[in-house]
Amino acid sequence: MANQFTTVTNQGFFSRLMGSVVGFFVGPILVIAAIALLSWNEGRAVHALNGLGEASHALVEADATAVAPADEGKLVHVVAPATASADIDDPDVGAKFTGQVAVVRKAEIYEWKETSHSTTHDRLGGGTETVTTYTYTQGWADRAIDSSQFKHPEGHTNPPMPISGASWTASDAKLGAYTLDADTLKLLTLTTPLTPDAPDGWTAAAGFLYKGQPSTPAVGDERMSYAGLANGSTISVLAQQSHGGFVPYVAKNGYQVEMARLGNQPAAAMLAEQKKTEGLITWLLRGVGFVAMFIGIAMFLGPLSTFMAVVPLLGSIARGAAGLAAFVISIPLTLVVIAISWIVFRPLLGIGLLVAAAALLYGLGRLHRSRHPAPAIQAAA
Repeated sequence: MANQFTTVTNQGFFSRLMGSVVGFFVGPILVIAAIALLSWNEGRAVHALNGLGEASHALVEADATAVAPADEGKLVHVVAPATASADIDDPDVGAKFTGQVAVVRKAEIYEWKETSHSTTHDRLGGGTETVTTYTYTQGWADRAIDSSQFKHPEGHTNPPMPISGASWTASDAKLGAYTLDADTLKLLTLTTPLTPDAPDGWTAAAGFLYKGQPSTPAVGDERMSYAGLANGSTISVLAQQSHGGFVPYVAKNGYQVEMARLGNQPAAAMLAEQKKTEGLITWLLRGVGFVAMFIGIAMFLGPLSTFMAVVPLLGSIARGAAGLAAFVISIPLTLVVIAISWIVFRPLLGIGLLVAAAALLYGLGRLHRSRHPAPAIQAAA
């Protein structure tokens, strides 16, 4: 079931101009924030690499059959079958699980969802017209959507979500001779589906427990799905040994190491995977910093394109030119910030990045001069 509403809004030239003037002042603040984020991110990356490097030299391959007092406080790598004999109960639903070391519940509710699509056109005189289409559909979601924030909440009311996602660990969970706690098991991604018997008031269908009609759900209906870690499943844990269990290992620089993976995973592979994850985070934050810088510079140049928008065609050209200028400035500026940050932490690499940024600026300058040569000056007769 879906329905749509269309809203048309107009913005006059002076209102638009005032908005661009605000952007003129907010833009530099956003650029400064981007520089701060990029600098912090490079420090965070080096911090993580150093911490993981220390961990690779400090780890101990522990015997899972006995907790060695000599390994207390050390980073240990333990591989063994996870075991438990106690049942696990879902107290909210009334479902019971046997033969599981851990169980995770995904809760969903059938509710209204809002999507919007906007198209903005320049008008002669510098104003704009924005046409926005709001579409409302029903579907399953694992979080409650606040329908009071919808543009058209009438007829699209969502109830609160009575049951949320959760996870449980068997009270006697062990990894060999080690105690397995809930925090350690939460590091695992459980994918083995479980379908318990349907308690009173629930219906089992297609791997879910439903409260409502599975084939014709209505707004407010609920469904639960479960995944578990079966008794006897082999897992690998890399963490600090503490009182017969596990806690995060804290490197000298404060970086924390605590990992758990399904199957027999060598410690070197687990650390390599974490390095890749840290590298991905670093690049994602670099991307965020670059985008923030680009938006900040574009906002700073906004008043120019707003003035030109008195004639729609000129406004489009000015916006394109401002966007290109912001892009061209953002790339070397981002590289310079990263390079300067690395000079503090990794001087050789930082200097290399700084040279690369300078070369890029030089190349862009030469490209500009080749496409826009200076007019020749003719000598007087």
